[in-house]
Amino acid sequence: MGAGDVNMLRQRNTTINLSSLQGIQGVKLSIPQNHTSNGGVSPDEIFKKVGLILYSIFTRGEVPPSAGVEAENNTVEEAMFNARGRIKRRGDESLDDSSQHDESDSYEEQAGPNKGRQKVSVQEATKTFRRMNISNVEDALRQKGVSSSLCRLIVDLIIAPEEKDTKFQSLSDAVAELQQIMRRPDACFGRDTDSNNSTTDLLSLQFGDGIVGRTEEVGTLLEASARAQMDTESSHICLIGGTAGVGKSYLVESVKDALTSNGWIYLSCKFDRLMRNQPLVTIASAMESFVQQLINVRGLPDEFDVDAVIASIEQSLSASGIVVLSDLVPSLRVLYRSVFAHVIMDDSEEDLNYVAAETTPDEDDGDEMGISSANTLRNRLHYLFGRLVEAISSVEHPIFLFLDDMQWADASSLELLLSLLVSGDHDDDNTQCLLVAGAFRSNEVDEAHMLSRYIQKFEEAMSVSVTSIQLDVITKSATHILTSEALLLPLRLTRGLANVVHSKSLGNPLFAKSLLRQLVDENILRYSLPKKRWVWDINDVKSVSVDDNVAELMKHKLLRLPNEIQDALKLISCFGTKVSKDIVSKLRSSLENSDDAITTFLEQAREEHILDHDDQVYKFAHDMLQQSAYDLMSPEEKGAYHFNIGLRLMSSVSTEASYDALIFTVIDQINNAKRYGVTEASMNISCAKMNLQAGKRSMEVSDFVSAWQYVVYGISFLPEAKWESSTYELTLSLHEAGALACFVNVDSTNLQINLGEIFENAVRFEDKIKAYYILAQNLASLNRVKEAMTTVLHVLNELGEDFPEEVSPEDVQTAMMSTQRLLDGYSKEDIVGVPRLKDEKKQWAVKLMDFLIPCAFMVSPRLLPILANHIINILVKDGACKESAFGLSNYSLCLISLRHDYEAGYSYGKMAIALLESFGAMGSLHKVKCMLQNMVNYLFEPIQSTANVLLESYEGLRATGDNEFACLALNMYADQLFMSGCLLPVVEKKIEEFALRSLRLHQLQYCRNLCCIHNRVLSLTGNAEGKNPFDLLRDNDIATEDDLLQESLSSGRSGLSQQIYFSRMFASFWLKKYSKAAEFAAQFRNVGRISMRFIDIYCTFYEGLTVFHLARCSTDKVIKSKWIDIGEKSVDRFKVWQKHSTWNFENKLYLLQAECHRCAGENDNADAKYLAAIESARRHRLLHEEGLAMELYASFLEETGESEKSKTRLSLAIECYEKWGATAVVKLLMGRG
Repeated sequence: MGAGDVNMLRQRNTTINLSSLQGIQGVKLSIPQNHTSNGGVSPDEIFKKVGLILYSIFTRGEVPPSAGVEAENNTVEEAMFNARGRIKRRGDESLDDSSQHDESDSYEEQAGPNKGRQKVSVQEATKTFRRMNISNVEDALRQKGVSSSLCRLIVDLIIAPEEKDTKFQSLSDAVAELQQIMRRPDACFGRDTDSNNSTTDLLSLQFGDGIVGRTEEVGTLLEASARAQMDTESSHICLIGGTAGVGKSYLVESVKDALTSNGWIYLSCKFDRLMRNQPLVTIASAMESFVQQLINVRGLPDEFDVDAVIASIEQSLSASGIVVLSDLVPSLRVLYRSVFAHVIMDDSEEDLNYVAAETTPDEDDGDEMGISSANTLRNRLHYLFGRLVEAISSVEHPIFLFLDDMQWADASSLELLLSLLVSGDHDDDNTQCLLVAGAFRSNEVDEAHMLSRYIQKFEEAMSVSVTSIQLDVITKSATHILTSEALLLPLRLTRGLANVVHSKSLGNPLFAKSLLRQLVDENILRYSLPKKRWVWDINDVKSVSVDDNVAELMKHKLLRLPNEIQDALKLISCFGTKVSKDIVSKLRSSLENSDDAITTFLEQAREEHILDHDDQVYKFAHDMLQQSAYDLMSPEEKGAYHFNIGLRLMSSVSTEASYDALIFTVIDQINNAKRYGVTEASMNISCAKMNLQAGKRSMEVSDFVSAWQYVVYGISFLPEAKWESSTYELTLSLHEAGALACFVNVDSTNLQINLGEIFENAVRFEDKIKAYYILAQNLASLNRVKEAMTTVLHVLNELGEDFPEEVSPEDVQTAMMSTQRLLDGYSKEDIVGVPRLKDEKKQWAVKLMDFLIPCAFMVSPRLLPILANHIINILVKDGACKESAFGLSNYSLCLISLRHDYEAGYSYGKMAIALLESFGAMGSLHKVKCMLQNMVNYLFEPIQSTANVLLESYEGLRATGDNEFACLALNMYADQLFMSGCLLPVVEKKIEEFALRSLRLHQLQYCRNLCCIHNRVLSLTGNAEGKNPFDLLRDNDIATEDDLLQESLSSGRSGLSQQIYFSRMFASFWLKKYSKAAEFAAQFRNVGRISMRFIDIYCTFYEGLTVFHLARCSTDKVIKSKWIDIGEKSVDRFKVWQKHSTWNFENKLYLLQAECHRCAGENDNADAKYLAAIESARRHRLLHEEGLAMELYASFLEETGESEKSKTRLSLAIECYEKWGATAVVKLLMGRG
């Protein structure tokens, strides 16, 4: 039924419609055909009446031509005579070629009055008469514009078909056929005679792009897309499992039109079991396709603002991020020509750093593999991909990313996917609207399969919504629809064939389609031009033997092809499921045919539905076809094919513009050949070098898993005496690369093997430094910090940098004085102008000392001044490198913490930043800024501004891939935001968000810290009883803050212990538990640390207020004197700090002084200081401290007998607290009032 037929049904006023048919469709007619009894009506007569009604509908009330009733009113002889005359007049040549005249049934027919008689077959005459009846009815319907599919339905109702299998069995058959025609008006059942179908189309099965038997699964997938579009706070993935050929890809592709019509951006890619090519290229290819759509402005949803998305990408990634991603998404170079023109045109190092530095981890001087940034490379790339997704997607235009054949996904791609789903920053500013659909062969993915581990991670992640769809084989009724629509015939006509197809294919859709094609190939299923439909002999169909699985069926299909086509398919199967035409053009000469022969053979394969291709690639129609073509070869043949391909392409590597992609293609072919035992001894060293190059390139794009595989192959090409002079450097480089890859991949066994090779065979100590560095990093990652420090100190001693075994206070003072002398007279400009460090040993020494600084913070703080001294000594005497800045910043902290020389410390911090800026080392710059903001700058700059810089540092550190320091920045920001007087509901929301981010980024220690700060907030808001922040961790060992405190004390993590003690002291103070507050303050101080931090200031402030209160309440003179002594020391410290930052510390100093005067009975001075503290806090936007000053002033006024004034001030304090959100504090004060 065409669209016109459907409209005709809708527009005409009829006495019968689809719904009325549906009401009786279940009636099963059991009356014998052509028989009536007791006045009953035969089934054929009922069908005929229904057919006549439909005829009347579509012809506007007409009745069928009279031939339809001739047999009732005339003799058989006259009817045959009339029919024969019509045949002659019309020149009807439509008799079925297969009709046979049965002479035994012939008789003498009178051709007319007084005419001779002729032999006419009764069977022929009957068929001819039927045919004429059918032809007349069809012609009448066609003249009314009725399509052939509806014509067939009406005719077969009016004139019952002869074949039993094609007759209507019930009205359900008629209704089902009408529904089928209405559901698929685009699929005309039976070609119209006036259609433009070519002979090729007529002789081809019409499977189309539709999907059958998956209504429920399609609904599930669409529901998942609706959830993803509404819930942007979570990530969404739909996992689709099933055996090969069951229709996983078709299921996803069937919803494409529905999604894109609703604004979705549909992206897809397919993993390959055979070839890796360029690392991460599979997922990147989906983004590449989208960027090409942006360039060409086509294939995008309606109302899609291309210019806005292009601008959003540039803003989100910045120029540097675009440069980094362009290695994987080359079309970015076309989309952002101005960015790359800037790179090409700029000559100065400073300008080049403009595009390269912001998101690129700092390069290690003298270390082309970037050992120290290995941990950040992967994080950086994941972050940039996440930012790209955020920039492209929106609620109006979400991204649907289809990943096919995930059972073959590599670890690096799965890590990227995990990062996109789990590590995204889902907040108001960063909205990622993404649904990933992943299809995989569930029968090939057991519990030990790598994909299973990642599926478990998806399911365990709180931020990921997982939808699972398991596709089984399709039902028999679905196979009936598939067969019917492939042959463009109604269901009742294909019922018998479909039953056999379903039985033989076991309900596998791909198997069923392949079987139907096999029937066509064997001419069992053929198209009849006279009948204008497909015909078959059901017994021949039943006799066809089939293979046990789809792979064998396809293999036999390929074996029926000419040998030349098989050879061409074998060749391209060595590349996986697809290969670029450019590569094929380089390989034409690999066959013993003319240069164009392979193209011809591949085109013939396309005509056989083996291949699809577009302008760029040849692609197997299904990965099972690629597997079958590949398995046509023996292992020896596979090796030979791979080797010849690699050999022929190798000559193009040096001159090829797309060098990266080609070298991966070449080396993958060579490595696959070696896997099958095919090598060439004379090429082994070249192959080892190419594998090293591929491994390094893989590391640059964060694919350390592939890097390790390339290294393994590279080592396998080396001679047995690989450490001899001719291959020494190559062997060393391969084992260094292998050690680094294993370290990042957490492969401790192979890490030790590679390190052992180097330590045992390296000739010079300098050749072992990288290996020691990797060893130390590994030890530190295992929390064996002291062992890591011992390893590095050993190397430093070998490099001439001596450190004492035990650091004494005298060593600390000596180091501080020595550093002061070294830097005496140096300005910021002088430091920036220091020559660059060239000595490789000195570079390594500074790098190793930079590694020791965070270790020393944790376990040996006294070593910090000595490390600063050694680094600055090299800076002044030998030259500067980017790590020199850490020596300056470390010295800055030491000056403040040990000598309380705040101005000098602040100045050297500025020098460290200036030095890093001169190197363009943005990753290190963000780290130094982070540390200085929390330990130095807050002493000079408004707390609100230092907090914002920490948030900016977080973004910068995420962009460079330093997730650990990024989460540290979030911790510092949360602390400063809290202490700045920001409204507590806002603070709580931020902290919850930051804790979840830290958990997503696998930074458990910082997530725990944030849980402590969250507890602090809850103590003020009064929600502590109903909420446990530690539930977020899902950690059986750390379920409460008490558990975390015990763990921190036992492990010696003093910083975390102090964080907990401070939180408890702070909460106790605000809830008026002053004795407890004093106890926690003492515990905070007793932990003992050299470095001074942000919370030290606030601990001093709240401890001072606490002890002044305890002093006023104490009757014991000794105890009172002790409290006052502590309080006065707090006042003295704030007098010094206030000189450097009036904004941050003036109000606190006034309030401490007011409390001090109050304890001394100096009421007038106390009154003045209280008022000054209130005014200063208000002026500097410190809402909570304004309320605190009001509260303490109210208490003072009550104590001095001014009750009314006290009530007024208390009321104002409550207003501040209510605005702040400190509900628990308000309740306490209201109860007191």
